[in-house]
Amino acid sequence: MRGFMKKLALVGMLAVVGINLGGCNDDVKKKNSLLTEENTRLRTENENLGTQNQQLQGQFTQLQGELANRPMNQPAAGPMYDGGADQGGGGSRRSSGGGGGNAGTRIEVAGDVLFDAGSVVIKAGGKKELDQVAKTIKSKYSSNQIRVEGYTDTDKPNKTKQKYPTNKALSLARARAVEDYLATKGISKGRMDAVGMGEANAKGSKSASRRVEIVILGR
Repeated sequence: MRGFMKKLALVGMLAVVGINLGGCNDDVKKKNSLLTEENTRLRTENENLGTQNQQLQGQFTQLQGELANRPMNQPAAGPMYDGGADQGGGGSRRSSGGGGGNAGTRIEVAGDVLFDAGSVVIKAGGKKELDQVAKTIKSKYSSNQIRVEGYTDTDKPNKTKQKYPTNKALSLARARAVEDYLATKGISKGRMDAVGMGEANAKGSKSASRRVEIVILGR
């Protein structure tokens, strides 16, 4: 009888140990599962960071190439200004900043009204629009400085690429054409600046992006 009771007690102890071991195994499995999930998450983040790093390296290389090919006297960014004679006979004409976002009254004329594709010659319809602009300037802003800003769409020059290899060069040529025409209407060139903004401040469509903005500045 005593032997039977000892065996029964031993079986009970083994059952308890088995239950405890089963619980431990469940905890280990849960921990392993959590570690696996965390490892997967970290691997994904590492892959994403690697992709971002490659993209940044590509952009950095592109910027280095652009800087290497840029003439020393051309700014890396910002508008292209007309280098005319100042009122006092100095170097470049007076400008009131980088354009695009400066305060001041803006008179916008659609580029498609002013110019044919790839052209810097003002069309007849464009001249009529500028006649009205000139009247407004002379009647309301007779002593203000004027900045003529030329804009293009984001397409690279095609028809004009030999003469105007960049959008800024093309936009500056168009701004100068408008400036010259306004001068024939009695607005002094000493009051005006021509600025080539290129594809900066693009609008919702290509046709809307092609434009000339006449900005009325302070006196």
